[in-house]
Amino acid sequence: MTRKLKVPATSRLVLEQAIKLYDSPLQQAYINAIDFSETSRLSRDFKRAYPPVGETVYYRKQAVRDMIQQRITQYPTQQVLILGAGLDPLSLYLLEQYPGRISRIVEVDNGYIGEKKKIYEEILHINGPLHLLRCDLTDPLLLETMLIQAGYTPEEPAIIIMEGVLPYISNEECVQLMQLLATPQRHHLGIFDYLMALPDIPDNFLVYHRNVLNLMETQLNSHINANTRDQIKDMITRFGRLEYLEPLCVTEKKLTGINRTFHQPGHGIVEMAVFSL
Repeated sequence: MTRKLKVPATSRLVLEQAIKLYDSPLQQAYINAIDFSETSRLSRDFKRAYPPVGETVYYRKQAVRDMIQQRITQYPTQQVLILGAGLDPLSLYLLEQYPGRISRIVEVDNGYIGEKKKIYEEILHINGPLHLLRCDLTDPLLLETMLIQAGYTPEEPAIIIMEGVLPYISNEECVQLMQLLATPQRHHLGIFDYLMALPDIPDNFLVYHRNVLNLMETQLNSHINANTRDQIKDMITRFGRLEYLEPLCVTEKKLTGINRTFHQPGHGIVEMAVFSL
């Protein structure tokens, strides 16, 4: 590949912090196609304002992969919908890790889908069960049409991943997505992370929380959606069934056997929600 894809600072920040996750041949080929040559001022600002940004991103992404691993054996094959896919090469990981267990993967995002698709096609040489759709997640009618055109069917169990989405849409827009994808059997599994609201943040992490909110809202020039655990529970139960919430301190303990960075719920600013739809 002769030309590398230049990406926005926010996308580069996430990829950089999770770089050690991308250790398989396909994922490495993908990362090699991304231009990391420019120093990201946002990355420096984030690390100054919130030193554990690397651990937060890494544990969040590793938690998603672990949740998929727990689910994948429950059905012979499943669909995977990655809503707000961004530039993360999760699809490549799934194709390598679970061959034959996934009937289709559908990535949806409103930006960089065309560029990402070109890289995927060059790496994979075939489209296979992978579909990349450019669509605004806040347009559920268009999203439903495009998902069906890509082969999605509610009758087949699915894993639905919305990583890094909720801070940028409203709770009502998230509920509309859940309503769109809910099934009578509740055989879909939903996974998302959410930015925690101040009431659930321990005093010794409040300064980090305020720093991150200020930095994100300044960078994006818009409001960032934060939620309490009770708000998340209420939102999920409108159309789904909450399975569990996982704080980053729990994820860190599972992955490393010890809590070095995050010592109690609310540390890490984000938490994971797993639910049936």
